[in-house]
Amino acid sequence: KEKPVQSTEFSSTIEIPDYVVKYMPMVSMDQRQSYKNDFNAEYDEYRLLHARVENITRRFTQLDAKCRKLAPGTKEYQKVQEEVLKEYKKMKQHSPNYHEEKQRCEYLHNKLAHIKRLIADFDQRRAQAW
Repeated sequence: KEKPVQSTEFSSTIEIPDYVVKYMPMVSMDQRQSYKNDFNAEYDEYRLLHARVENITRRFTQLDAKCRKLAPGTKEYQKVQEEVLKEYKKMKQHSPNYHEEKQRCEYLHNKLAHIKRLIADFDQRRAQAW
């Protein structure tokens, strides 16, 4: 998980994700392979979570767009509001852990992007060394 780091200048807490500490710039091909293995181990989970979260988000975005085209207080507006409520209840029933899944998806997205960037940097340094 993420560990808080107390800043001396500010009273706020700055969150440094655990993967920033765990995955430092690479120095060897073995390390590169280890990072790649870690990336591959979590990529499928990320893709599944992303697809689920994206479907739910897309549906609410569509309903929101519908709402914005209608004048508040009209029958059509009320109908869309009821549809939003119905969708929300359905989402809570089928995906009770939606917020945790969304947070996990965002965490994995950032972690995998970090690992991918480190691999690309390592590969670029190796290519320049040739």
